[in-house]
Amino acid sequence: MAQDSTVVNKVFTGNGYLKNLQFFTVDGQFKNMIVGDLVHGRFNGKWKPSNFFNGALELRARLIWGDDTKKPGYSELLRNQNELLNLSTVSNIQDNLLLHTNIERFWLDYHRAKWSLRLGRQRINWGITTTWNPNDIFNTYNFLDFDYEEKPGSDALKWQYLLNDFNNLELAISASALNNKTIAAARYFFNKGGYDMQLIAGSYQGNFTTGFGWAGSLGNVGFKGETQLFIAKKDTGNFTGTIEFTHVLKKGWLISGSVLYNQNGMAKPIDDWTKIDFKISPTNLMPARWNIATGFSKEFTPLISANFTFVYSPKMDMIILFPSIKYNVASNLDADLVWQSFFYKASGNMQAVLHRANLRLKWNF
Repeated sequence: MAQDSTVVNKVFTGNGYLKNLQFFTVDGQFKNMIVGDLVHGRFNGKWKPSNFFNGALELRARLIWGDDTKKPGYSELLRNQNELLNLSTVSNIQDNLLLHTNIERFWLDYHRAKWSLRLGRQRINWGITTTWNPNDIFNTYNFLDFDYEEKPGSDALKWQYLLNDFNNLELAISASALNNKTIAAARYFFNKGGYDMQLIAGSYQGNFTTGFGWAGSLGNVGFKGETQLFIAKKDTGNFTGTIEFTHVLKKGWLISGSVLYNQNGMAKPIDDWTKIDFKISPTNLMPARWNIATGFSKEFTPLISANFTFVYSPKMDMIILFPSIKYNVASNLDADLVWQSFFYKASGNMQAVLHRANLRLKWNF
């Protein structure tokens, strides 16, 4: 009996977490408060029956309460746009309470010494930089969504071949049922002159795309960047690019700065905030054409850390403030306080649009 238990423990492993996120949203004048609550659970299971074969099954469930759930089309927004198979459910329990479940990862992987083949719902992580990832063409994520550490996945097939310790080649193809389009691309990853670099080429929803990314340092300053070009058949296409610098000061402060250029983004102020679309895609990482982000973070004690991110979109005149503080209550319990404020210029004056306070408790098991 003991031997069988040992074998099961080696073949199957699992972990997860349970989170409670309470949020309070008010308008720019700190009026008209909207209160909500999110209970979020996740289980990550791994299966490894042999040295050459393994798989994963990861489940996500969210119990969402608040007035936001009554907005038209809210349930549709919960669906991952990159998924071919609909493995999610939305259950309306009460007027302002719903339960959303989804199979977030579900893949099988076969690998040998030099190559591997993975089929199923997976994350194809081609991004290099931290805030914005133009190279992440398969499953783009929104950096404002701080409660989604794992980031979205895709229903895809990926093949990887290791040329040597520093060079590899990846081929991937994915499909989505929502837009009935496929993404197929190749990535060549290599090291040159102390820099990790990658070249990307393929088809994004019927249009040709190519990109380049790098990661290295300039002295003691980290230097990363990504560019991606989309050449459309019926319009002008789009180009996105970002560069990022990071530096650690003597007293432990980590400072960062990044710039994003989005060719098709807005380049002038607007008087109606509802016209700003934060629906993120590989061809639209931010609503503005130019975006500048600066960040400051520090671990004050082994239990307390803080981060502050400031985003400014010139021409469009939009500002996002994104401070947070984290406290490690116990070895498997964390508490976070996250604030988000949005400002934009209307009628020549900068004004606040909304503020959101988020209090989160996370228990890992």
